[in-house]
Parts: sequence; C-alpha cells; structure tokens
Amino acid sequence: MPIAFSSAELGIETAMIAQALLALGGVCAAVYWVGFCYRGESAVRSVIKTASVACLGLAGWIAGAEMSLIAALGFCALGDFALSRNGERLFLMGVAAFALGHLFYITTFVGHPESDIARLALQSRLSIVIGLGVFGLGMAAVLYRMAGTMRLAVVAYVPVIMAMGGAALVLPFSGVFVLAVCGAALFVLSDLILSLELFVLPAGSPILRLTPFAVWGAYWLAQALLLAGLVAA
Repeated sequence: MPIAFSSAELGIETAMIAQALLALGGVCAAVYWVGFCYRGESAVRSVIKTASVACLGLAGWIAGAEMSLIAALGFCALGDFALSRNGERLFLMGVAAFALGHLFYITTFVGHPESDIARLALQSRLSIVIGLGVFGLGMAAVLYRMAGTMRLAVVAYVPVIMAMGGAALVLPFSGVFVLAVCGAALFVLSDLILSLELFVLPAGSPILRLTPFAVWGAYWLAQALLLAGLVAA
C-alpha cells in the first residue's frame, strides 16, 4: 500500500529512505503471506515476519512520527517475533508485547492534535464503543473456557484490543484519518480471527486452511493503514 512521505518536509534523501523501508516492509509482508504464514517455525519465517512491521516502524521514525506510534509498531514487531516461535512462554511474551503496542496506539490516538474525546459521546460512535464492550465480554467468556492454561493472559488481552479499537474513534472521520480508523478496525478483526484459530476452531476444521491468510492480511494492512493515517495527517 503506497504511503507518500513529503520530500519537501523531509528532504529528498530522507523521503527516499523512508519509502524504501516501506517498500521493503511490503515485500516482506507479501512474501510471508504467500509462502510462510501457514507454515511452522523456522528462522527465515521469523525474520520475514518481524521485518514486515519493523520496517514500518523504521520508516515512521525516519519520517518524524510521534514516538508513541514508533513504540507501538516496535512492540508489535517484537510480538510478531515472539509469536513466530514455539512455546508457551514466548506466546505469553508476544501477547504482552502486543498489549503494550496497543497501549501506545491508544496514547497516539488520544494525544493527536486533531483528536477529541468528546466525539465518543456522539450517538454513532458511542454505539460502536458499547458494541465493542459487549463483544469483548462475549469473547472473554469464550476464551476463558477454551484457552486452557493461557486463559488469564488471553482474557486480559481482550479489553486492551477493544480499548484500542474504541480509542481510534476520537479521531475525525475525514481525510487520511479514515485510514487510521480502518486500520484499528482491521487490527481488532485480525485478533478475533487469530483467537478463533488458536482456541475455538476444532483441529481439522477446513476453515483453518484460510485463517492464516486472513489473520496476516488483515493484520499487516492494519499496521500500514495506521501508519499512513497517523503520519500523513
């Protein structure tokens, strides 16, 4: 997905480096989606997955993005690496990293000069916030029953991702901000599908052949849209 960095503001060389990093991140994301998202653990898989989002964070840093946005992308890249490896401990580390990433996204949304918390009181947005809350309670109840020894960490993560989705609603629904709001929504969708894949769908379900592609596609596009909407604004 093209994200335009202004050479007038950054300088031609800096803008070119940022664009090159974005392109590299996009290539890594495409390679991972086509050839690795459905495969088991490997060093190459971990590197490609991590680089897909780490490159976005580096591009944002070079472009002068807010440190909270860079931190959000950085923690998500760390979470990508942890979740690309096997083991319960690394899984829990990945969940914690993503939770921190969402908290930094919330900080970015609320701290943006164009944000307005009063927008959450508008009927349409308040309905979305209430819907996210009810949906989150339902998902937490299901995951508590299905997530086994990781139930506490997974259930604790649910309100964090729902809060991130709701916090995006403080931004205006106009211009490039629409990209950021759509990115937040896709992030919630990606985590929902991942939860179903890991804990709810039975082994052998034909749907599991499709979920890795849906999770990664929605997730990386979410990160790209969040970067585009928050840096270009």
